[in-house]
Amino acid sequence: MGEVISVFEYDLLGSGKAASIGAKLVPQQVFNYLEALSLASNQGSQFLKLTSRSGFKLLQVQNYAGMLSTPHGFQLEILPKVGKNLIAANARQTLLTMLSYLPGFRHIQTQQATLQAQRMPLLEIFIYQFLRSVSQLLKQGLRSDYVSEQGNLAFMKGKLILSAQLRHNAVNRHKFCVVYDDYMPDCAANRLLHSALDKLLSLKLSSENQRWLYELRFAFDGIPLSRDIERDINNLRLERGMAHYNEPMAWAQLILRGMSPSALQGNTKAISLLFPMEAVFESFVAQTLSYELPPHLKVLSQAATYSLVKHGLKDCFKLRPDLLIQSHKPVQTKMVLDTKWKLVNSSQQTKSLYGLAQADFYQMFAYGQKYLGGNGEMYLIYPAHDDFSQPIPQHFAFSETLKLWVVPYRIMAKCGERMMWPNDVSCTMSPKLDRMAASVSYSGDPGPNSVQC
Repeated sequence: MGEVISVFEYDLLGSGKAASIGAKLVPQQVFNYLEALSLASNQGSQFLKLTSRSGFKLLQVQNYAGMLSTPHGFQLEILPKVGKNLIAANARQTLLTMLSYLPGFRHIQTQQATLQAQRMPLLEIFIYQFLRSVSQLLKQGLRSDYVSEQGNLAFMKGKLILSAQLRHNAVNRHKFCVVYDDYMPDCAANRLLHSALDKLLSLKLSSENQRWLYELRFAFDGIPLSRDIERDINNLRLERGMAHYNEPMAWAQLILRGMSPSALQGNTKAISLLFPMEAVFESFVAQTLSYELPPHLKVLSQAATYSLVKHGLKDCFKLRPDLLIQSHKPVQTKMVLDTKWKLVNSSQQTKSLYGLAQADFYQMFAYGQKYLGGNGEMYLIYPAHDDFSQPIPQHFAFSETLKLWVVPYRIMAKCGERMMWPNDVSCTMSPKLDRMAASVSYSGDPGPNSVQC
């Protein structure tokens, strides 16, 4: 396996003597590559920011998590920062848990991933699960399909191409220019799997993954690589009887389409998988929140019903709260919720108002006026961690009728125990209320927007 360094969101990277100011050291050539990457494109600057401290040139990791490979065989593992005392293994588990609930990533085997997170970096975990899924597919057999072929054969097969026959075989009448269909494993799905395996060959992997990769790739020797990956992906049709392709194809597309900034430098073999944590956390809460609610309420995500102002007949500045909680019958918005991938500190009330941002309050005020008519409850949801394990005890009052609660969301907790509702009796969702007792153990259908835990 290539050299791996694990860092957290917002950590500093440097070279030489930069460790004296708390930066994580990387080889000079790797630092130069990452610096060039951060300056070369908007994509690179999104997750690496050039800065300086005490005369040292540094790179600060932004709010992305995942892994980034470099052309030098060096891998940078970026882990989500959800607490000051979080160790790398727990941070991996947290990220993998969130990803497993997202559309397109439910193929992640979280039980295996949790065990692997104790000893493997993210890239090795992803690759291990891909290879395992391909191995399972091969046990059930590769799918074949009819492929159109042309040839000048010694026997008649398929349909004669008359023009080619007259041009090439006027003398050799014992041969036939024909077009025919052969039942072969050369189909889009198999080409994509072969291409994904081929892309991994350039990486320095663990001995176990490396050995497994070569064994599996041997099974695809008779299948060509995809000549047009996007076209094959777009033309992919997993028909009935191809359910065993679902998981390996999901991994293959992730590998082939993974955000790969190295490709911007001309190294198309490099693989990088980076996830914007704000979007990951928002989607995770949206997918799991139904289990935190009583059955008479449902979750609606990414509503865009109202705008901030009108200009003539035109609506301007759409207001898009992350989540609405609505009643079923009649459909009525009861609460407005917004997720923030930031670290709140319950003990810093006087110093910095818990680390809350004024701009977020302006945003919630606008949501409350438009979606609740200035009357109701709103929630700012932050990831739970050691310094923020309980809701801020007192709500924030925009008015006598419009309240805002700041609450933690426990990513690694069981379904039904993730959302930490305030205990204040003035909170509609307070666990102290008798009418909420049944919802704690509720296990029925949580609604169309939910996922199975």
